[in-house]
Amino acid sequence: MQKQQVKDVPGWVRSLYLFSQTKELWQNSILIPYSLIKGDALSYLAYQSLGRRKYSDIDILIPRCNMKPFEKILISAGFRSTIDLNNQRNTRIFCVSQSHQIPPYIKGIQNQKIEIDINFDMFWGEYEGKRIDISEFLSDTIEIDIYGCKVKTLPPLKAMVQLILHHYKEMNSIYHLAGHNCINYNMFKDVYYLWKNNQEAVSLDKLYAISSEYEIIPYVFYVLYFTNWIFKDTELQKYVEAFRTLEGESLLDYYGLAEKERKPWKVDFQTRLEADNLYEFIRDDLTEADVEKLERNRRIFG
Repeated sequence: MQKQQVKDVPGWVRSLYLFSQTKELWQNSILIPYSLIKGDALSYLAYQSLGRRKYSDIDILIPRCNMKPFEKILISAGFRSTIDLNNQRNTRIFCVSQSHQIPPYIKGIQNQKIEIDINFDMFWGEYEGKRIDISEFLSDTIEIDIYGCKVKTLPPLKAMVQLILHHYKEMNSIYHLAGHNCINYNMFKDVYYLWKNNQEAVSLDKLYAISSEYEIIPYVFYVLYFTNWIFKDTELQKYVEAFRTLEGESLLDYYGLAEKERKPWKVDFQTRLEADNLYEFIRDDLTEADVEKLERNRRIFG
């Protein structure tokens, strides 16, 4: 009988496996500024328990200047980059200049694979606004225990900022819209419970202040609007109204990360939320430049 793949087992089993196999990696990274994002770090913050979120890889946020030291630790721990060796330099230059991440590092153990995604920015490559200093953003990380591993993650307020920017990016990236079901109930559930279970840390005043500092108010409105469209919470509605701007409202029925590639949705949000294949709704609107960009990202990131 074929051995069951780890990805097919319950989320907490997958998580336990991932961290049991990477414990030494986190011990060796203690002096490097980084934060685990999404995965069980988010489960811990949003639901106050591990194993509440299903995920298949480990995501970290790290300053650009610390990527190479961290990559050396990964390599010493048996991980290898998925960058094509024949085009390594060009791929790396493209990722650092045009993206928010580099191709993942992977490690095979028996017939299983552990993948670590390295993010060095919270914005997308096309973003033209004020960038967030990742070193500063990681200056107040907290330590949590994930199945016996001491790891760093973001405090709730900054976790909310990171999650909102991640979701906006996922919901508007042609690459993500074409590749997987990137608009789904669970993503808004994570936002809702991260807010609901940390209301003092993520108070309206605190979230508005940090969003104003980072100049992301329209994106916060966008994600909170759709989150409350689902959950219809009167307290969260106060946040939606506080963050409402003409720019934020103008984003609601469009997709595309860069203004020059932004296009109107032909279907309403309910249809997007329930769809199994979002690509069919955008395929006919893509330009040659969009398709070329999509194929390039597929070659690099899979």
